[in-house]
Amino acid sequence: MERREGLTATELLALGVCIDEGNNKVLDFRFERPAMIHGHRLKGCSMGAYGFYNAAGLASAYRTHFGRYSQVGESTIVGPPEHPMTMFSTHPFAFSRPSHMPKMFQMPEFARISPEEADGPSWAESETPIDTVIGHEAYVGAGSFVRRGVTVGIGAVIGARSVVTRDVPPYAIVAGSPARVLRYRYPDALIERFLKLAWWNYDLGPIKRDVNWADSERSLEFLEQKAADGTLQKLVPEAYSVTSTGSGYSLTKLATPLY
Repeated sequence: MERREGLTATELLALGVCIDEGNNKVLDFRFERPAMIHGHRLKGCSMGAYGFYNAAGLASAYRTHFGRYSQVGESTIVGPPEHPMTMFSTHPFAFSRPSHMPKMFQMPEFARISPEEADGPSWAESETPIDTVIGHEAYVGAGSFVRRGVTVGIGAVIGARSVVTRDVPPYAIVAGSPARVLRYRYPDALIERFLKLAWWNYDLGPIKRDVNWADSERSLEFLEQKAADGTLQKLVPEAYSVTSTGSGYSLTKLATPLY
């Protein structure tokens, strides 16, 4: 697999990912081109083709996998790490290690009371990692909080400033704290057809002049017919892994798409 070092944000844009110049907070991020993440904080995340973060504000995500055409509003937190509830303290001094929080451990007061690497695995390392999933074409509204381990279903919508603590069904519209289902975007029969078609797996470019996306049902019928005819082309985007290095970005081309 191809690997390139010291790339700039401008060079990454030509390879299909939009990262704001000067951002050094993207770690172990896998994406299908195109993806727009701007200047947000992402660690151990992935994003399918045409997924994007709103350029405004500051959002963060951890171990979260965003589907194709997924959308995230500004000032959103998705899948944050959790602190232990049963240990002596929920403070990082009790469960962290120097390799996890090097800046904290640079201060002698923290280092003096905290465990060291030689003391064995930390609580975070001993816990089974839990990933968060934001489905294809799902939309997370601005200022929302999505708990670690939650799955937001395909086509679901999360209202602004919502707190999502449990899984969200496909095409549901949820809001509130904690978030609850207000309604669904479409009737059950139509949702079943959307899920069966899985339109996000096809290349929409060649047929963009033949549909009116404002008419959901007719667009769905058209795509269903094209799929039945075998004339819809599969979407096969290039995929990469990128991480900040302090002096630019390191990029590795992946062998296959993420989806």
